[in-house]
Amino acid sequence: MKSRVIRSVGLAVAVLGVFFVGRELVRSWGDVRDAVADANPGLLLLALLVGAAGFLVIGLGWRRCLAALGSHPPARDALHWYYVGQLGKYVPGGIWNVVGRGEMARRGGVPASIGYGSTVLSLGLTYLAAILTVALALVAGAAGREGGWWWQPVLALLPLGVLALHPRVVEALLRLARRVSKRELAITVPRWGVSVGLLVWHVPAWLAIGAATWLVAVALDPGSPDFRNLLFATVLSWVVGFLVVPAPGGIGVREVVFVAAATSLGSPGVAAAVAVVARVLFIVVDLTGAGLSTAAARRARPEPARP
Repeated sequence: MKSRVIRSVGLAVAVLGVFFVGRELVRSWGDVRDAVADANPGLLLLALLVGAAGFLVIGLGWRRCLAALGSHPPARDALHWYYVGQLGKYVPGGIWNVVGRGEMARRGGVPASIGYGSTVLSLGLTYLAAILTVALALVAGAAGREGGWWWQPVLALLPLGVLALHPRVVEALLRLARRVSKRELAITVPRWGVSVGLLVWHVPAWLAIGAATWLVAVALDPGSPDFRNLLFATVLSWVVGFLVVPAPGGIGVREVVFVAAATSLGSPGVAAAVAVVARVLFIVVDLTGAGLSTAAARRARPEPARP
């Protein structure tokens, strides 16, 4: 009974995630409706598809993390766990994304240590890749006329994060976790080169997420917003939203950072409209991914034998 309850946690987190997502959609709908009144619908649809491609790369990246730690689920199953489990990021508390994915993987037969360990590794690699993308955008001149310093401490996390991927550091963290949890936590520690390769794998996801936001900006305000600047503003806003744990899904925080950094847009009002519409677009991607992956998982289940 206890095991059944524990294995239901992932689905419970997903249900709560849908609730909070729905609440955010209702809250944002008025602003979104006004912003998209004169928008180019074709570009918004293209933005949705490009954003979905970015999330797909992250989902497949998590499957690679599972493999690096010793589990090799089919892509269909891993993507189902990913899309459903990550709805937990919208639940207040900051940990439910990890719990959602970890428990969904455990329901699928993955050992808990690998399910949770791979989720933590995936999140770390995803946002390290985001910081790397921010740095690359800055090299390309993305900051524009906003040459401020307020975002620069974020870049300091990149070398620290890459160093934290070293097997010696990971082993030390595992020893600490085993001591605290008093469990064996059987996890294969990937070689540093494997972890760095996984880091690079996630960079295209952020390029797609930035491109999707740029397409939203072009759809709303065809004034040729600078792609480099919007890539910088978009990815930076996601990083800061992730770091501010109390904000579920970075709600509110991402928008503030985006408006401050998206200096190539015509005005703060335009930047705010782009931020809100982009958020709703990515929520739609999350919900669609969860729905389609669940339908695919159900179709793949063997039918029960008839008496």
